[in-house]
Parts: sequence; structure tokens; C-alpha cells
Amino acid sequence: MYVLLRRLVFGLAFALVVVAVGTIAYRFAGLSWMDALYQTVVTITTVGYTDLAPDHKGITILLIGFGTLVVAVLFSLVTGVVIEAQIRDVFGRRRMEREVSKLHNHFIVCGFGRFGRTIATELGRKNLPFAVIEQDEHRAENARELGHLAVQADATEEETLTRAGIERSRGLLTTLGSDAANVYVTLTAKQMNRALKVVAIALDEGAEHKLRAAGADDVISPFRIGGHYMAQCMTAPIAADFLNIATGANPLDFFMDEQRIEAPSPLAGKRLRDTPIRRELGVIVVAVRQQDGAMVTNPAPDLELHEGDVLVSLGQQAGLSALHDMARG
Repeated sequence: MYVLLRRLVFGLAFALVVVAVGTIAYRFAGLSWMDALYQTVVTITTVGYTDLAPDHKGITILLIGFGTLVVAVLFSLVTGVVIEAQIRDVFGRRRMEREVSKLHNHFIVCGFGRFGRTIATELGRKNLPFAVIEQDEHRAENARELGHLAVQADATEEETLTRAGIERSRGLLTTLGSDAANVYVTLTAKQMNRALKVVAIALDEGAEHKLRAAGADDVISPFRIGGHYMAQCMTAPIAADFLNIATGANPLDFFMDEQRIEAPSPLAGKRLRDTPIRRELGVIVVAVRQQDGAMVTNPAPDLELHEGDVLVSLGQQAGLSALHDMARG
């Protein structure tokens, strides 16, 4: 594509040179600058309007020859650019859909606006598989440029969700620009995959109960969360900094994450103090959700960990990744 565009620029430059040379030639033949330019353009384009320089047929013949060449070259270059762009677009879409069709146990992000972009960044940071559905062509292309698998389609249609592999998906996050669209996506997704976890955004206060009635497992109100955070910044700035760490929106490489202990993890059956979590990984366990659903906050060093427990931890990305691998065994 770059080579074709460069050739197209050279072709346009050649056309401008021919026009300039023809205009100067007719000017020296006695025509005014405007008449010279007019005669040059008419001759090059072979329109056949009034000949203002009948006594200078040699110049006209040369310009007709060069003009025909210029038009042919420009036409072939423009056609090549358009056709190659369309071929790249078609094959690019098919390749993207083939990649999406290979995903299993992945997430689906509906919408690639401000919220969708942030979600994709966070999922990418955790190396989790996901696909983006975005109806707007420019946003979908932007998602692909950032290295995400993106399908340009309407997320409210069942066919689109099928193409995104909703039957094989583990979760769907809908961040579309209207509450009605988010409700419809939630309802459709739950009907297609009952086991699917759905997290939806509520742009209006009255939309939360509608989204939950449609089947959303979690509903996020960005304005309520934003207002709470602004109040915290004013009244409890240190706590607000901690919230930044918890959400990953902090200048330090500190994040909050969770890890489920699975067999045959070396953590199972050990007391918290006997694990390398704090000593070697530099990670702090701030809470443990036990198998029976009980949440133990600020767990004691003597707390014994078991298979199925979920650790809520705080630390740098490298330590959290190592703890994730250790918890999975």
C-alpha cells in the first residue's frame, strides 16, 4: 500500500509538471496566463473545447501525448490503490474473524469507546483472551491497530454475538452508547449462554434495575463511581490514592488482582506465613474468599489456605503474575 501511495504522489507530481510546462509554453506563444492554463488543461484532458492556440499545433500535439499518458498512469494508480485497499480490508476482516473463531473461554467487549478501550487495555495487561465488537468503522480499525481482535458489526444482533463466539465465552462486557442497547445486548447474551457472566454499564440511574432484570450480573455506574472518587480526593486523599492502586489507574506499578487456588497448587494446605507470597513475590494478601463464601479481610498469618480459596492481593505486576501461576499449580 505504501509503495502504491508513493507512486500515486509521483504521478500527481508528474501531472502538475506537465500542466506547468504546458502553461509556460502557451504563455510564451502569446496567450495570457489564464488562457494558457485553460488551453493546457483542455488539451491534457482531451475535452476538445475551443482551441485558443491554433497556430501552435506542435505544443498541442505534445501535450495531448503527455496528457494521455498522465491520465492513463493516474487512472491505473488510483485503481490500484482502491482495489488493494479493498482486498486488504476483505482479507483482513476474514483473518480477524478466523482468529476470533479460535477463541475459547474468552471475553467479549461490546463497544470500543472510552470505557471499552480501558477494558481492552486492562484485559490485555492480564494477557486474557478477548474480542471487541464495534459498529463504528473507525473505532473498529483503531482497535485492530492497537493489536486487539475486533469485529465491525452490531453487537445487538444475535449473528454478531455468534460470530464472536458467545457460546464459548466466559464473560461479556457491554459499554454501548445507550442504556437501551446495553439492555438488549444483555438480554440476548443471557438467552444465548445462560452460564455467561455479563457486566454492563448504566449511563442513567434508572437503567440499573432494567439491566439486572435483563440478566446482568454486575452493573457499573461510572457517574456514581466518579462522584464518589471526587469526594474521596477532597476528603480522604490518601484513601483516594489507594483506590487508584486498586483500579490500576496509578503511576506506580502496583495493582490489585485475585487468584483462585487450584490443584495441585503448592499453596493449598499451607498457612499464609509459610508461603512465599510476601517473602519472595513481594505481594500482600488483603483478603481471602474461602470455599464457603466467607470473606476474610486482613487475614492472619496463621490462616490456612485451601483449594478453591480466592486470594485478593496487592503488588507489582510481576509478583501478581507469579502468584497467579503458583495458585494454578
